[in-house]
Formats: sequence, C-alpha cells, structure tokens
Amino acid sequence: MTPTIQELGYLGFEVSNLPRWERFAAEVLGLGVSSGPQNTRRLRMDAAPARFILSEGPADDLAFAGWKVGSAAEVDAFARHLDSQGLKSTLGTADELDVRHAERMLHFTDPEGNRHEVYAAAPSQDAAFRSDVVASGFVTGAGGAGHVVFEADHYPDTIAFARNVLGVKLSDHIYLEPAPGVKIEVSFFHANERHHSVAVAPRAPMPGPKKRIHHFMVEAAQVADVGRARDRCLAFGLPVVMDIGQHPNDQMISFYAHSPSGFLFEFGWGGVKVDDATWKAEAYDRVSNWGHRPYGAMPGEGPAMPAAAVEVA
Repeated sequence: MTPTIQELGYLGFEVSNLPRWERFAAEVLGLGVSSGPQNTRRLRMDAAPARFILSEGPADDLAFAGWKVGSAAEVDAFARHLDSQGLKSTLGTADELDVRHAERMLHFTDPEGNRHEVYAAAPSQDAAFRSDVVASGFVTGAGGAGHVVFEADHYPDTIAFARNVLGVKLSDHIYLEPAPGVKIEVSFFHANERHHSVAVAPRAPMPGPKKRIHHFMVEAAQVADVGRARDRCLAFGLPVVMDIGQHPNDQMISFYAHSPSGFLFEFGWGGVKVDDATWKAEAYDRVSNWGHRPYGAMPGEGPAMPAAAVEVA
C-alpha cells in the first residue's frame, strides 16, 4: 500500500533578488522571515519552521515541493513505492535535512523535471508564528501550506504522476477556452481536506521565460485580509493580474499577482473543504463565478487564466 501524503508541507524557490523577496514575504504576504542554514531564508505561516524556503540563484522559479508523511519509516516505504513505479529516488543529505528541518527526506522528479520531496518533519519547539499584517492568520492545519499549480508540457503524463506516484485524489476539472479554438483542461487534486494541494495545467504558448509553476496560494482566515493584501501588493509595486473574484470549484475568494520572480501567487479566503466520504468530482466550464477580471478591466472583460511568467523588477 502506498504511504499516504498528508499535506503540501513546503515549497522551495530559487530567487535572484533575495532582499526583495524578503520584503515581499513580510510586507505583502505577511509571512515571518528568518535566516536558515546554508544561506537560505525560511518563511513561516504557523508552527512549522518553514512553509517556504528561499535560496539565492538565477532561476527565479520553483526549486522543490515538499510532501509530508507521518514518519521516517513512511519515507522509506515511499522509496519502495517509487521503486515499484520504476522511479529513482535519492535520500536527502544532512545539509538538505537541516535546511528543511526534516528528520528524513527523499527526492525524485516528475515528467516535467520538477523536483518533489517526501519528508518526515523533525520535532520542533518553535512557538506558532503570528503575522503582524494578516490579522486573522493563515489557514493551514490539516490542509498544509496551501497549494501549487504546475504548468506542464506533458500534461497527461503529469496527471498520471499526480495520481499514481503522489497518490493524490482528483477533486475536479475546469475546461476553458481562453481564446477561440483554444481549449484546455485544468485538473485539481487533494491530499487532505483542502480542495487542492496541487493542480496541473497545460503550458500556455506565450512569449517570455517558462516557469515550472503557474502559481502558489496562501489562504487567510478572514476575507478582509484578502482586500488588505491586495492593497499591500499594489503599494509594493507588484502588478495585480486577476482582481478579486471567486472560483466555482474550491469557492475561494482571491486575487492573483506577480511575485518578485515573475510567477504568480494567489491570496485567498474561504476555500471549501473536501470530505472523501461524500465528495464527487465535477467538471466546470469557467474559472470564476464572479470577478477575477484583469486588473483595471471593465465589467465583461474577463475573467481568463492569467499569464504566469513575466519579468518583474
């Protein structure tokens, strides 16, 4: 039996402008920022030592996604599961464990070359982080850090990877026609009560740099904190791409904007919780119930799937 992934525990980003990312994390997202081992930065949302890990480098992209399991023994069991799938895995080094505050970790890649890590957390005595600017705090708990959406050149293979390798369960699909004659499917998967911890979308043909991810999401506990985060984002000088709206599948009220590395972040509230005993996967033909229009657009202009990768100063 495949060991069960409990949650998306952390994301790692390689960023070219570490000081700006530190300010963005603290002043816009409202995360706690501290120095970590190996010249990394740890970004905190709750009692976990790090929900995001920043390292300096030219990629301006996702470096790894960390999936939490219950014990070191389950990490080893996951290695056997990967072996049964014909996938190679490598155990984390002492330095890598130190950076992630993990007891044991292994890593492997998906069909797109994205690095995934399965880990068991090391014990921590840290007090829970409380944000100075997100008054309601962040929704984590059983749902983990939030979600990540991957862009895929090999969409069917990446969907099969999510189901068969990660073992996450289908939540639903959204079918879109962002331009006449251009039809895409986006698939959403859950590991716990959060509607989706991971989603996969076909890579959109567009100029500019390709990113591994489309966006990551953090969720606040009150809807007013979404509006406040939007104000902070604009004041910080980062472009809002899709203004506040509500998705039909996870019911999240959110906005999207560019991170300092060019890929998007989503800041939301009110995500529906999944109960596997009663949940039925649905198919939707729109990305939003209302809103999520391009920033500054008039009613009727949008919504659309936002472009993810731009150069951001």
